[in-house]
Amino acid sequence: MELLSPGFIILIIKITICVFPGIVGIYLLAISEERKREFRNALCNRLFGVSNAIPLASFERFLLVLGIVGIIFSATASWFLLLARMF
Repeated sequence: MELLSPGFIILIIKITICVFPGIVGIYLLAISEERKREFRNALCNRLFGVSNAIPLASFERFLLVLGIVGIIFSATASWFLLLARMF
């Protein structure tokens, strides 16, 4: 039996699709305010050429929503891709 069979590769891709958005979502919810400021400043510098084009409160709300969506997507993908066949 080959170690890298097509079924195993598909399983690894499914696990990556299920886990990665959850990790990113948890990271976005858990980072400190200083890291959020640095991220906002870097993003604004690249997009607009100034470091404070987006208000911090709006950016924090966006990161909160994006983190929650990542966690919900991760849970939903885990159910449909990995767990649904077991029940």
